[in-house]
This record gives sequence, C-alpha cells and structure tokens, in this order.
Amino acid sequence: MTSEGRLIVIEGPDHVGRSLHARLLSERLKAHGVAVTIVGLARSELLGELIKTATSELHQLNWRTRALLYATDLHDQYIHDIHPLLAAGFVVIADRYTMTPLIREVIRGGNAEWIQGLYNSMPKPDMTVVLQAGGRRLLNRMMHNNSLTRLNHYEAGTDMALSPSITRSFLEYQKLLKKAFIQHAENEGHPIVHTREAVPEVHKAVWNHVKPCVADLLQGIKKP
Repeated sequence: MTSEGRLIVIEGPDHVGRSLHARLLSERLKAHGVAVTIVGLARSELLGELIKTATSELHQLNWRTRALLYATDLHDQYIHDIHPLLAAGFVVIADRYTMTPLIREVIRGGNAEWIQGLYNSMPKPDMTVVLQAGGRRLLNRMMHNNSLTRLNHYEAGTDMALSPSITRSFLEYQKLLKKAFIQHAENEGHPIVHTREAVPEVHKAVWNHVKPCVADLLQGIKKP
C-alpha cells in the first residue's frame, strides 16, 4: 500500500469476539497516540441500514445478489471512509472485510473467483488476524449472554438444509466456516488466534501480531 496509514482486519465467525477485539485494539492504539477508526460489514451510509434491517429478506436472495450487495457496501465505505483515512495516516481496523462475505457464499455454492473479483480494486490489508473458536464454544457463549434466541436462520445455516434442528444446523454450519477460515488463513499466511483463552490473553496474542506493522506509528505512553 502507498498510503501512510495501515489497514488491520479482524476476521472470524459470528460471536467469536471480533468486535470486542477490534475495540480493544483500537483503545490500545489510541493510548499510543495513534489515530484509529473502525469499519466493518453493513456499515456504509449507502446500504448499511438496509442490510441490517432487511437481514431475513436479504438472506433469501441468491448468492450472487447477496455478494453484490455486500461488495457495494464495502466499496462505499472504501470511497468515503477507508481510503481518505488511510491517506491521512489513520489505522483503519476492519471488523470483517472481504474474507467473510467470500466464505459465506462459497460454502453455499457461490463461485469463489467471481466473488473475489468484486474486491480486486480494494486495498490489501497490512495485517489480517483470524479469530477462531469451535461451534460448541460459540453456542455456549450465545447461551451465556442470552443471544441464542436471536439466532437467525442464515447465521445457523438452516438455508443449507444441514439439520431440522436450528442448534444442530448451527454446529454443522460452524464446522464448515471453521474449515474455510483456517484454509484461507493458511493459504494467505494470516495468523490464527484461538479464543479459548481469557480476553486479556487473546488480546495479547492479537496485539503481538499487529504491533510489528504499526510499530513506526506508536508513541510512548506517558505515566501520570
């Protein structure tokens, strides 16, 4: 990349802790005097609210239409947010980027090359960290924070006819996602951080991967 900023991506399945660790990373960078912003899927001015409010209808569309909508959302953010901020020297943290929409549709029969082509003009991240957890661990987290009742059919993979039980379908779907994320990470040389440890330990692992690519931007933290 030719810009002065950095693009850091946190990838992984739903409920793995991407948003939490994007926020913790942002707070740590800010403490070092670094200008930071967070972007992510379905956050554009153009399509963000539509995607969020019409989730059930959106996920009934075919894979090609969904891929186009998510790509449009991300391109809009690139034009209005990501590109200008990178040029201004910001660290842009993406809570999911191109890997998630690609994987979601490919495991549903989408054409990987065609979908990847939608993002060819997007900048390559300076660092991508893939967070990982097993399906049962994710399900337990959802039960713990009372979000299991909000599990939607697309997130559970019920559109793929994996099981008549939504929880069993979720577990089977997570197996497919886990395999795909690991394969993509290994193919591209991205570090994989398992989230089985406590939050501070996971954050430490994420920071250890990110720090080398932002080291020249960090300022010392003044003690009170």
